[in-house]
Amino acid sequence: MRLDGVPWKYPIVPLKIGVFQELREAVISGTPYQAHGWFISRQNPAMSLPDRGRTLEAFGKMDFITTTDILMNDTAWFSDVVLPETSYLERYDPLLPVGDKVFIRQPVVEPQGEAKSALWIYKQLGERLGLGDYFQYTDEQDYLKQQLAPLGVSLEDVRAKGYLEMSETAHNNATSEPSWNTPSGKIELYSDTLVKVGFPGVPSWEEPPQPAEGQFYLLTGKVAQSTQFGTQNNQLLHKYSDEPRLWMNVQTAKNLGLADNDLVEVTSTAGMIHIKLEATQAIRPDCVYLTPGYGHLSKGLTTAYGIGASDSDLHVTYTDPISGGQALSQTFVTVKKIQTGAGYEK
Repeated sequence: MRLDGVPWKYPIVPLKIGVFQELREAVISGTPYQAHGWFISRQNPAMSLPDRGRTLEAFGKMDFITTTDILMNDTAWFSDVVLPETSYLERYDPLLPVGDKVFIRQPVVEPQGEAKSALWIYKQLGERLGLGDYFQYTDEQDYLKQQLAPLGVSLEDVRAKGYLEMSETAHNNATSEPSWNTPSGKIELYSDTLVKVGFPGVPSWEEPPQPAEGQFYLLTGKVAQSTQFGTQNNQLLHKYSDEPRLWMNVQTAKNLGLADNDLVEVTSTAGMIHIKLEATQAIRPDCVYLTPGYGHLSKGLTTAYGIGASDSDLHVTYTDPISGGQALSQTFVTVKKIQTGAGYEK
C-alpha cells in the first residue's frame, strides 16, 4: 500500500509526534538501537496501551524508568523514581487557545508536600543536564508572560478574568478568506498527500474483520464518572461508580449458559481476565463491553486496586496505517463461566 523508499513506517504521522505503541515495540526489539531509560510524564502506558504484557516486557528491558505524576499509577509502580507533580488545582499550565479566547489555568491552593509543576521539573532537569538553553524561562509565570508578550497583554489582566478575549483589532486583521491546514489551504475531499505515499486519495469502505464462531468483538468506552485511567482512585468518584462488569447481550448469555453476576473468564490472543458478567439488552449479540480504567496493578492506588479488570490485558495491538491510532474494536474474545470450586474466588 505504500511506495518503496518511504523512510517512516507511518508517513502521514509527523515524526515529532510519533506512534506511542511503536515506541514500546522499538524497546522490545532493540531496533534501531536498544533504549535503556524511559522518562514518562502525563502518560500511563501500563494502562493506556493495548497488550499490557508487552508493555511490562518493555519495562523489563529498561535500566531506569522515571515517572512524573500526581499519584502512584500503574506505570509509576514499575518506576525507579517517581517525581510528584502538582495537581491542576496547584499549578499554572501553558495558555490554552479555544476559538477567539485564550484561557489560563492557575493555582487555587498551595502545592501539597514536595509536589512541583511539570514546567519546574523539566527546567530543573534540563539545567542539571547542561541543557538549560532549551528551557528559556525562569518559572511558570515567566513562561506565561512570554506567551502573552506578542499580544501586549499582562499576565495580571488575564489572571483577573481567567481568560483573554482577542481584541477587535485581531479580528479585523484576520483574512476574510478562511484557510485550512492542508497543502491546498482548502477542505480536501481528495488527498494528494495520501496518494503520494500509496494510500487511496478518497477513503473507501473496507469490510472489517469478523469474529470466528464463539468469539465476540471487545468494545470499550469512557464513562461519565471517571477521566481516562486517572480518577478511579478518587474516593468520591468511586462511591458513585458502578461495579465494572463485562456486558453481554441477554440472549447471547442465555445461549452460553451464563447469567447475571456469573464470574467469567475472558480470553484473547493477548491475555486473559476474570470478571463478573452483566447480561443486558443494551449491547449487540456479537459484542461484549468492558469499561476501561480498572484492573490496576499498583497497590499504591488503595481505593482502585483490586477492582474490576483491565481491557489492556485483552486488547491486541492493531495500528491504523494512516493515522497511527490504536484500533480498539478489532480484538476478539471468548467468554466462559468459571465453575464454582475451580479454585477461583468471586
